[in-house]
Amino acid sequence: MRSQSLLAKYTGMAVAAMIVKETSGGWAPVGVENFYAVVNKDENLCLLVLCDGDGYVKAMSNTMPCRVAESLAAKMESDGLRRFLGRLTLPL
Repeated sequence: MRSQSLLAKYTGMAVAAMIVKETSGGWAPVGVENFYAVVNKDENLCLLVLCDGDGYVKAMSNTMPCRVAESLAAKMESDGLRRFLGRLTLPL
């Protein structure tokens, strides 16, 4: 999956998450666009994700210190990726 490879380029390792999303007409593939987001797990640990324009998470990193996640996110931003500011849909 392209999103998994792209995220691994920044984090060293990433896992694929969602490949389909629920729509009013049934199921559809997640979008091809890549936005990044930092997800807080607790006050010290975060994970970095890539999602489509609807917030469906396509790839996610392992947990890491939040300061590291924000530093990697800044690098992603400087490389042209945009931050997703909406509500994320994470796999269960």
